[in-house]
Amino acid sequence: MPRVSARNVGMQAWHDSEEFSAIRETLLNVLPIFEGKDTLTLVAPCNLGGVLAVAHLEAACIDAGIPYRRKFLAGDDNLQFNPAILVQDSEGIPSSIFKDGCLRLNPMEMEFDLGSSGLRRNGVIEEVCQSAILASMVASNGALVKRLRPWALAGSWLRNTMDNAFDAQYSRIKELLSQEGTIRLVPMVEVEDCDLLSLSGISESLLQRMKRHWPKMDLAQRSSAMSDLMLPALEADSPSTARIEELGWLRVLSADWNSDMATMLGRIQRDWPKDGLGVHCARLVDQLLSTGKL
Repeated sequence: MPRVSARNVGMQAWHDSEEFSAIRETLLNVLPIFEGKDTLTLVAPCNLGGVLAVAHLEAACIDAGIPYRRKFLAGDDNLQFNPAILVQDSEGIPSSIFKDGCLRLNPMEMEFDLGSSGLRRNGVIEEVCQSAILASMVASNGALVKRLRPWALAGSWLRNTMDNAFDAQYSRIKELLSQEGTIRLVPMVEVEDCDLLSLSGISESLLQRMKRHWPKMDLAQRSSAMSDLMLPALEADSPSTARIEELGWLRVLSADWNSDMATMLGRIQRDWPKDGLGVHCARLVDQLLSTGKL
């Protein structure tokens, strides 16, 4: 599969397009809470999705000079702050809701464009991507918002949709981020620090040999070598073909990343602690804001 190149057109205002009209009005209604003098409270569950969503929102607050505080919930604590943004990830709630000074972010259905075909496909835009879009509305030119932009894709990677079928959100957000130059998509051979993750039967020694010879190989040789490398994974029962394609041929990299997005997320999930979750989540947010990496 050929390498996908970015076009470097700069960060785009996705909310201005008709494609994102399903969430535009809700997010526009939220903007006044970023303009008041009251401290904005950012609330999220103690999981990786909560970390990623809060990091986008904090980036916007810092870039725009908005006073805020964060709170990670280990259980069903009652929200007693206003104004506030509450990251929920509640599949049973049909959409994000803004009421009484509080935005409750939930995964919601929308139609995504399928490239330039003119066709659309139903999908779910989850809370991490919604947070990234809101952050870009609050501080469109902010340095931290731009640093966190690649992670707009991470929420859909963490969901199990791609394990069963085509994920419209992941495909479309990946395309938009690539078009604006925020990410680049490369085969796993081109990632300096790359985990095999759920790929079965992949030869680590073959992978290392390919890395050594890759710069001297032409397109046909690279294609043949990748097919040989990935064949055991394709013959296995899992993961899904969609996951294999992303892990083999379309690893997500951004500026100054030695590891791809899937590798970083996989390591964080693997080492997730059982105790001290609030402190752990706070440290991950601080790490993302300071380095743009996990």
